[in-house]
Amino acid sequence: MFQPLLDAFIGSTQIEEITHKPPLNIALANWWGDEEIKEFKKNILYFILKQRYKIILHQNPNEPSDLVFGSPIGSARKILSYQNTKRVFYTGENEVPNFNLFDYAIGFDELDFRDRYLRMPLYYGRLHHKAESVNDTTSPYKLKDNSLYTLKKPSHQFKENHPNLCAVVNGKTDPLKRGFASFVASNPNAPKRNAFYEALNAIEPVTGGGSVKNTLGYNVKNKSEFLSQYKFNLCFENSQGYGYVTEKIIDAYFSHTIPIYWGSPSVAKDFNPKSFVNVCDFKDFDEAIDHVRYLHTHKNAYLDMLYENPLNTLDGKAYFYQDLSFKKILDFLKRF
Repeated sequence: MFQPLLDAFIGSTQIEEITHKPPLNIALANWWGDEEIKEFKKNILYFILKQRYKIILHQNPNEPSDLVFGSPIGSARKILSYQNTKRVFYTGENEVPNFNLFDYAIGFDELDFRDRYLRMPLYYGRLHHKAESVNDTTSPYKLKDNSLYTLKKPSHQFKENHPNLCAVVNGKTDPLKRGFASFVASNPNAPKRNAFYEALNAIEPVTGGGSVKNTLGYNVKNKSEFLSQYKFNLCFENSQGYGYVTEKIIDAYFSHTIPIYWGSPSVAKDFNPKSFVNVCDFKDFDEAIDHVRYLHTHKNAYLDMLYENPLNTLDGKAYFYQDLSFKKILDFLKRF
């Protein structure tokens, strides 16, 4: 159930208002995409920093910069061209930061590197994009008033683009009367994921909408709408690492479907274990699949899991593991 997760995320974005924004020069040494500055502006880090600073972005080692962001993708050592500045590692992949190259790092791992490291898994950034997408008058998910995500005028196309998602979230259609399971992947180099798909598909057909194990004859363009038409979503990470939790489980929650998850062995710290099927909890794939079949054939057990709060709670209040918030991220970045 996505709404309580959205509420908790919006709560974590609250920061004090300021009247003056000082300038901040940020260089990008090795970011994603062909247009690195354009891509960085879509990132949650840019969104957070621009609440506090007037940001100047560039990619020139000869220009002054207060900090420079780099990633392990491609030429990671490009960041060494930037002198007399703070080098910050950021990754969306299962990569450990190299503190010989970088002064600071933001990643997945549960590292204790004093004030030089912040754990901010990719799923938190995905929540940022989901919050942006539901600033819409027709969305079944509602943003809290006066949040950072309601400052822009809302759009009016969500229901038009997500008719099935809106119907199932709003109770207009029965979540039990959906297809069995969905699967969307573009990376074929994931042996565990491929093996589980084959095992589950042998029991009950799994609909593949990506380029891997595709059963539709085309790649789906609207992942959220596609996932919402199935009771379960097979959301395995490409690889396994402690703390490595990406956007995949968020996409399932958003689409009002139960995640069948494999990846971080410590994922239950990030998400309520009663709200998803954690394949790592079972001795083998057969045992995990037996549990999925049980949920599939037992109405109350399925609905109980579907409507669980995705986050763990303390004294009845949902929270992000390690109290992740905009304030915590800003405090980390201000140390530079």
